Amino acid sequence: MDQGAGAGRPTKMMSPIDAIKGAFSGMTSFDGRASRSQYWWFVLFYWLIDTVVTMAAVSAGQPMIAMASFLLIPAALAVSAKRMHDHGKSGWFMLIPFYNLYLFIIDGEDGVNDYGPPPTNEA
Repeated sequence: MDQGAGAGRPTKMMSPIDAIKGAFSGMTSFDGRASRSQYWWFVLFYWLIDTVVTMAAVSAGQPMIAMASFLLIPAALAVSAKRMHDHGKSGWFMLIPFYNLYLFIIDGEDGVNDYGPPPTNEA
């Protein structure tokens, strides 16, 4: 299916593995847009990893191990900024409480905006 310029929203949800790979491969760039599925799959991954690492640190009696989850922060910031871009907003909007949650939940803009074409959810 062609998702070229002017195409609408993605027709399918991004898979969890593709969302996680996409977040890590794009963690050094804040350019582009991220779909809801890419964002929420990565958030779920982040929460799971953080929980597992924290539980392991507590059970091992080594709280410094929990610092390993900080390695995910660049990818989390990048995918969050790209989610804001999907609405035509600056990535800084992720810092506004409640409004950012609203933007994370609703569907992004159809068609091309200042941040590029809509995400295709293709790997």
